[in-house]
Amino acid sequence: MIIQQSIRRINMNLIAQNFTSVLLLSINLLTTLSYFIVYSNNGYKKAFAKLPMLLQKIYVAFFVLPLFLAPFFGVSKFAPASLPFIIGGSSIALIGFLLIILSFLKIGVVPSIKHDGKLSTTGVYKIVRHPIYFGTIVTQLGLSLANQSVITLLYLPISTFLYYVMATIEERDLVDSFGDEYKSFQKNTKGKVIPLIL
Repeated sequence: MIIQQSIRRINMNLIAQNFTSVLLLSINLLTTLSYFIVYSNNGYKKAFAKLPMLLQKIYVAFFVLPLFLAPFFGVSKFAPASLPFIIGGSSIALIGFLLIILSFLKIGVVPSIKHDGKLSTTGVYKIVRHPIYFGTIVTQLGLSLANQSVITLLYLPISTFLYYVMATIEERDLVDSFGDEYKSFQKNTKGKVIPLIL
């Protein structure tokens, strides 16, 4: 009983000390869950497609911005601030950010793997089938390391799992849309959100 109370107290203190980070990650989680709801219903998908492009871009921003901002607000650190963590983490984050930029340049800011009526399979899409998700995961990892953020590092497996589920849902539609062409893409490009692994 005493141990349970102590654990509960530690958990509450961790959340209180890192309130802004927890809030930002909660926004990301809620946005992702809303995506599952929208994407599971054809009526919702059509309604979303009719929204002004600015609103669609803002919605997409809520998938990535909270993840990128949260590490800067976390109070709990897994190690003292040090140059190797800052330089190494920042370098990893930069690589992830470049992957996102290259992906957006390929398919647009409101993502669609279908570009000009064709399936995008070149460039970053040769590395992983969902490079925007992969880039987001890499950037989150890098920023978490650079800021020694406990909260965002703990959230990383959750966001990775959520992106994997999102990619799985999307690929069902992509197989319906592109048939054997997409199946061939799946065979040739291993990894939905992490190359060769996941």
